[in-house]
This record gives sequence, C-alpha cells and structure tokens, in this order.
Amino acid sequence: MVTTNFYAYAVQAIWRDYEDMKELVKDIRNGNKDDDNMDWDKFRDSSVYKNENEDIRDCIDLANKVGGKLGDFEIVRCFDNANYYKEKYTDEKGNKNEQNASKQQEVNQSQSQQQQEVNQSQSQQQQEVNQSQSEQEASKQQEVNQSQSQNEGDVSQTRNSSDVNSPEGCDSSYPDICISITSAKLSCFDIPYKNFKVLLPDRHEFDSDGDGIGCEG
Repeated sequence: MVTTNFYAYAVQAIWRDYEDMKELVKDIRNGNKDDDNMDWDKFRDSSVYKNENEDIRDCIDLANKVGGKLGDFEIVRCFDNANYYKEKYTDEKGNKNEQNASKQQEVNQSQSQQQQEVNQSQSQQQQEVNQSQSEQEASKQQEVNQSQSQNEGDVSQTRNSSDVNSPEGCDSSYPDICISITSAKLSCFDIPYKNFKVLLPDRHEFDSDGDGIGCEG
C-alpha cells in the first residue's frame, strides 16, 4: 500500500526533482517521465515553472485552461513553441481558430446568400419596372400611331372632298369660273356666268370676239 502511494505521488510530481524545465522536457521525450494529468496547483508552485520565462508560463497557463487539465505533452509543446496554444486558440475560453474560421465562413456564406437574394430581388423588380415601362411606351406609341392614322385619314378625306370643287377639275381656259374639263361643249346660254376671263384655247367658244371676255352682255 505504501509503495502504491509513493508511486502515485511520483507520477503526479514528475517535476519535483528538476530546477530546469529543459531537463524535464528531455526526460519526458525519452519516456523517463510520464503524467497525462498533472496537479496544476502543485506544478505552478514548483521551481521548474517559476524559473521559466513568462511566454512559456503563459503558454502552459492557457494549455491548462483550454484543456481542463495539464499533461506532460503540453509542457513539451509550450517549451518548443511558446505561441503554440495562442496560435491554436483565439482566447482563453478554448475557441479554436478552425471553429472561428468555420463560423466566419458560415457568416460569409450567409451574407453572400442574402446579398444574392437582394440582388435577385432588385433585378426582378427592375425587370418588372422595365416591362411596365415598355408596355406603357408601347401603349402610348400605339395611341400615337392610331391618332396619326386617324388624322391622315381625316386629311385624306378632306383632300378627297375638296378635290371635287378644286380648280384641278376645272378648265384652265376659264380661271374666274369653273367649267368642268369633262363637260360637253357649252354655250353662254348653258351657264349662269357673264363677263368672265377667257384664255386660249377657248374650247366652248365663250369669247366669240376674241377680246378675252366671255359671254359678254
């Protein structure tokens, strides 16, 4: 029973025979010392811990906090690289860089997805606006075309109506009156006009004396 207790104490106090952590680390690597659950309070009060530089002590403190216990392998890691656990963990609560990176990646993906949804929504809204504007413009253009077509029809109708009484249908030999160019030969007794201007050729012979005045009297 005494032997067992002595062995347990020896295991828990693997540092007790050392003043220098370098020698302790050397023996741990060689397999001469082994303790995966070191007594933190006792180790912190040891000469091995107190004689080491502040960076290594801080590394060991962090290793104990994030792991919930202190093992000999953590002593070796801090001795080899005082920033080992600072690089591995972002704070003393044990949040791993990998976890934070994963979370950040999730945040970035979420933001990217949200931005993509916003862009899609804006694009759809812009499409709807463009479509609405196009429809409005097409409707306006159609109204303009209809109005122009109607106006052209009205103008054409007016022209057709005026052509009936226009000089184009009258004989140019009689500029003061309108004698149809298609009418049969007439005499002064057939028309209600007197003393009107007559130009050659006088097809109806209204100017019998050739003085340029037709149907005198």
